Amino acid sequence: MEEGEGTEETTFVIEEVKQIIQESVENILGAASYQNNKVNQWTSGVVEQCLNNLTKLGKPFKYIGEG
Repeated sequence: MEEGEGTEETTFVIEEVKQIIQESVENILGAASYQNNKVNQWTSGVVEQCLNNLTKLGKPFKYIGEG
């Protein structure tokens, strides 16, 4: 293995993370119209769902999200 290459277990796959984020946003927001009083709730929900799904990947990374 060359320097800079990781195993499948330790490789950060950008497309995988993008998919998780996109699905989380779609699940939380769906086709909702903007409502100022729900922004904090939506943001927290998206961050929580992203972090939960990223953790399920079982990768040895730390994820930070702020909602």
